[in-house]
Amino acid sequence: MAMIKRALVSVYNKAGIVDFVRQLVEDFGIEILSTGGTARILKEAGIPIIYVSDYTQSPEMFDGRVKTLHPRIHGGILMRRDNPKDVEEAKKNGISQIDLVVCNLYPFKEVIAKAETSLEEAIEMIDIGGPTQIRAAAKSFPYVTVISNPKFYDSILEELRANSGSVSLKTRMNLAQDVFTTMSLYDATISNYLLEAQSDKFGETKKISENFPSLILKLYEKVQVCRYGENWEQKAAYYQDIFSNSGLQNLKQLHGKAISFNNWLDIDSCIQTLLDFQKDHEKHHICTIFKHTTPNGIAVDYNSQLEACKRAFSTDPLSAFGGVWGFNQKISKDVAEYLVNEKKVFIEVLLAPDFDDEALEIFESKKNIRIVKFGNLLSRSQEIYQEPEIRGVLGGALIQDYDWGPLIKSWDLKTKRDVSDQEKEALIFAYRVSKWAKSNSAVFVKEYNTGVYTLGIGAGQQSRVHVVKLAAQKAREFNHDLNDSVMGTDSFFPFPDGLSAAAEVGAKAIINPGGSIRDEQVISKADELGISLIFCGKRVFRH
Repeated sequence: MAMIKRALVSVYNKAGIVDFVRQLVEDFGIEILSTGGTARILKEAGIPIIYVSDYTQSPEMFDGRVKTLHPRIHGGILMRRDNPKDVEEAKKNGISQIDLVVCNLYPFKEVIAKAETSLEEAIEMIDIGGPTQIRAAAKSFPYVTVISNPKFYDSILEELRANSGSVSLKTRMNLAQDVFTTMSLYDATISNYLLEAQSDKFGETKKISENFPSLILKLYEKVQVCRYGENWEQKAAYYQDIFSNSGLQNLKQLHGKAISFNNWLDIDSCIQTLLDFQKDHEKHHICTIFKHTTPNGIAVDYNSQLEACKRAFSTDPLSAFGGVWGFNQKISKDVAEYLVNEKKVFIEVLLAPDFDDEALEIFESKKNIRIVKFGNLLSRSQEIYQEPEIRGVLGGALIQDYDWGPLIKSWDLKTKRDVSDQEKEALIFAYRVSKWAKSNSAVFVKEYNTGVYTLGIGAGQQSRVHVVKLAAQKAREFNHDLNDSVMGTDSFFPFPDGLSAAAEVGAKAIINPGGSIRDEQVISKADELGISLIFCGKRVFRH
């Protein structure tokens, strides 16, 4: 391992740089080349440096846009020390070896995050010299050590001391890999910013899912290693989208065991359902219970959070065991007392924007419950759903818009029997629940004085008639009266049998999108049975 004799130091983030460079000079006698603000603070600290402009005999130009872009700099980094031709060319051109490059980049991401940043200001934050330095040094890792993050200062000093002023090949390779990871993020951030900036400047639509560009740049950062994946034998981790500011990364766990892989999936479904229901019920109390990424029970109450909680739980109290529960408003003490002390419900994950202190204390008495606060996330739906939905498949991904448009495309009553305003509200509620249940889905609901709630939810069946029968069976198992209920199902009836099955158990009105080649038969059967049938023109499959 060759000793480090000369270093190029030029950093934007100057945290720790003075102490680091001082030790390079005093402990190892390393010569320092520097420029700009970095050179100034090192000089003011009494550290001997050589200005890059003196070293290259070339002045800084264009307000600092050109400082280190010179053959004496990049030749000193890129020359192969064990190549006689390179060594001869370097000697001929007065180029000396540079063994260490310490450089971090302009904070492009942080600057563009500010709403007031103009395009011109953003452009000036696109670093050129820094990326060129660290890429060159990373390419030359067999000879050169590159540090692109202050977090490495201490470990490099330790290694220099342990190896008489040298750094191992393994460390140099690791540092080079970190550089290219850093540059991938940096370049992708700039690319995505310019994609959005074109929309602002030229009025062009650049949304990924509207023009589906040939290349999509996405980077993900590891947040948590899960104990296992969907099953015990599978390894898993949770990563967040580097470019997203809203989503599950905004959650704050207050209590309980680490969130599991399957918990994350159910949390995602539960949060998205709350976001969807919030559109119509922002001022009302919403309670959702999820198992295996499909709703187990949902209720909306106009006055009482506790009543919404009780109604959602009543849908299927057996399957609610080990569920993921979500609320759209701060959870009150009476809800905590009902769930923990009265019903003694086992809850896997409890989600809410916040918790009353007394409610939190009651929930925290249960060791294993994961208590998660999501703050103002429900108010950020427009920001969240600007991004496309990406689903992994073998060797690639499927990309689409999130299904975030209006739930009802049209309200087309197809039968003689009309629906009341209260029934209409219940039908829309049922259809929204069916959207979040796995297709094929069917949902029976009923309105009451201060709200509406689910009676039976069927999901994930291969036929429409079977999912209707499943939803009814589950409702009756828990003694729910389906007479005068309404039902929503996520796609059309291919035959009248599914509608008949719903009417037989007491449904008075049904909503679906329509679109079957047998729609006329289905409508005729609805009139024959004396129930209302509404086509809403929008399918809501969720595979």
